[in-house]
Amino acid sequence: MSLVYIEKIPSNLRTAFENTVKAICSDLGIKNPDWLMIVMWAESRLNPQARNPKGTATGLIQFLESTAKDLGTSTAALYKMNHVQQLPYVREYLKRRIKERGVPKDAYQLYFLVHFPIAFGKADNTVLYSKGTSAYNSNPLDYNADGVVTVAEVKLFLNKALPVGYDKINLTTGSISSQTGRALLWIIGICFFVATGYFIVRPDSWQAVKALIKDFIKQTIKVFK
Repeated sequence: MSLVYIEKIPSNLRTAFENTVKAICSDLGIKNPDWLMIVMWAESRLNPQARNPKGTATGLIQFLESTAKDLGTSTAALYKMNHVQQLPYVREYLKRRIKERGVPKDAYQLYFLVHFPIAFGKADNTVLYSKGTSAYNSNPLDYNADGVVTVAEVKLFLNKALPVGYDKINLTTGSISSQTGRALLWIIGICFFVATGYFIVRPDSWQAVKALIKDFIKQTIKVFK
């Protein structure tokens, strides 16, 4: 199934971009590649040339100049890259933050790794930055106008980045394919135990359906390949 917002990527880069995003998430233990797509959409509208006029933030996940330097590049160099060319830097950034903070359990925690790493795992009422700071001025997220931005308000911002009709529950669950796989495993397990009990009672029926069960197992294995 295609990733959310993948249609925003130029057609000539789309397949490579989608495959790379999926590979990044698989390698880093991020359960749902849609999470990374939504994070990048929230940060830059998936525009590798996006720049924050109030600072140095540039690119898909709004790399700061200091961050870019730490990754062995610069925001000027990142600005010249296309969508696919920037992804290795996205991967390396996330790899380092995950090593420091841990694997994000949902899209919100992934976003905090990008937006404000010290917020990772913090309670919703945690204050992240206050009026008068550069972070506050660069991020208009003070929705209740109380002079501070909290974890809950950043989560609300990410919710606002979802496409129309996208179920918010997907921000806290694995990909559809992984959910389907787990459901199939549960169904197979239940059927196995029910069938085992039945054939203990009716051993004469076992031979009649043995071939059918073998075929079913083969077909199930194909689903997971």
